[in-house]
Amino acid sequence: MKEKSKKIIFDYPLYDEITDDDDEITAAYLRVSTDTQAQEGYGLDVQYAAIKRYVEAYGIKNVFIFTDDGYTGMNEVRPAFSAMTKLMKEGRVKFVITYSLDRIGRTQMIILRFLKEQCESAKCDFYAVKDNVDSRSRQTYGILISILSIFAEFDHDAIISKLTSGRIQRAKEGFWKGGGKPPYGYRYSKKEGELIVCEEEAEKVKKVFDIYTTSGFSPKKIADIVGLSSDKAVFNILKNRIYIGEVFYRGESYKGRHKSIIGSETFESAQEILREKSVKRSGSVYLLSSLLVCGECGAKMRYMKWGRKGGQIKNGREKNAAEGDGELRILCYSYFPNSTKKYLVKSENCPNVIFDAKEIEAAVIESVMRFAVEYGEERERKELSADDITEGLNAKKAKLSAEYSRLVNAYRKLGDEDLLEQAAATKRKIRRIEKDIADEAEKKTLLKNERKKIEIIRTLPATWNKMDGRTKQRIIRGLVEKIVVTRSKIDVHLRSSAYDKIPEVSLGEKEQSEKGGL
Repeated sequence: MKEKSKKIIFDYPLYDEITDDDDEITAAYLRVSTDTQAQEGYGLDVQYAAIKRYVEAYGIKNVFIFTDDGYTGMNEVRPAFSAMTKLMKEGRVKFVITYSLDRIGRTQMIILRFLKEQCESAKCDFYAVKDNVDSRSRQTYGILISILSIFAEFDHDAIISKLTSGRIQRAKEGFWKGGGKPPYGYRYSKKEGELIVCEEEAEKVKKVFDIYTTSGFSPKKIADIVGLSSDKAVFNILKNRIYIGEVFYRGESYKGRHKSIIGSETFESAQEILREKSVKRSGSVYLLSSLLVCGECGAKMRYMKWGRKGGQIKNGREKNAAEGDGELRILCYSYFPNSTKKYLVKSENCPNVIFDAKEIEAAVIESVMRFAVEYGEERERKELSADDITEGLNAKKAKLSAEYSRLVNAYRKLGDEDLLEQAAATKRKIRRIEKDIADEAEKKTLLKNERKKIEIIRTLPATWNKMDGRTKQRIIRGLVEKIVVTRSKIDVHLRSSAYDKIPEVSLGEKEQSEKGGL
């Protein structure tokens, strides 16, 4: 923001004098960002004089002055502009007058957004005195909007491309991506454009890694010891490669310019412990949880550790059993009619029994493996194929894009409206082709995912015992929609048309007794 312009005496009140009773406002908007603009004829005095002549000539009433003195038009963060758009959203502004379009903004996107979104949604008229742009003249105004739309798209693409390439280049050069709060242990130096070690915080980072790799303490306990806000803060530190002198952007890691806080060996030791703890946690994962349904009453079924030594069973029900650290069982929620979760109980007299969890899981796994073998053999006989037409579509798009650019450049030179219409028609063709290309990409993705799924299922019998508990659970949940359990059988239903239903498993085949369930 520049130094304020010289004081101007306005004949109309300023926007900060607007009261709650003021309505049907005419907003006279003025903006200047630099002294050079004032010298070039864009000074506030020049703008105001032109607007005043227009207001007096047409007898416009209820005028308030909105002035942004020293604010750039490259963004919309301006006090008077923000106040004006807020009043527009409230429906209190009926007319906006400004000196020229570039007073609203210095990019086509800002101007277009103001005219197309804010003015139209607020049902507010607009007039630019110098440019003679009047929203009430629908024909010429519509042409203007079309032109701005074309150029705004170019602006948007250029900004995004520049921003992305700039950030990638920064990462390659070892600079932190910037934006937001710097990682704990560092502060950002605008002067040097780099992360600088904050010694006090860096010591805590070192302690986090030291304690975690030597003591076996949990992240929550480490947070309490070191003085961090939560276990999440500890996890964020342990997983961040910034501390070994690297920067990370869009899935790629680069050598950073900043000073590392810990060594690579310490960091890798922490990662190994994190992986080990993840595997250990997966040991308590219940393989079929959320999938089990009682085939007698329709209620959900749950896992439960039942009795210190499994308890005694009478007519399929445990007698004098206390929940503790005994055998893992599966039972219907209706078994507990007095439960606080009444919505889970479907029948107080459900005849289903208590099942041994290991045997239910074994029966389901056997069924899934049988399906995997049969499915793998079937899919090997049916080779998937798809016509690849993307290359041709991309060639068409490139040709049309070149034509579009030619038409736009010609319009800029000649100002022929026919060229503008041709450019718009060409753009519509490009968008249709882009949709076709996106559709083809989606088909390829689906085909690729299908092949991955086929490979996972085909190799499942060979890889199952090498998986940890959580991975097994993900595989089962990916394939299975529900498992319906009754006294006599288990029905395993696959998701959607994940190839219908896995053949049912007869509990008789597993030599289960009705008396204990399984």
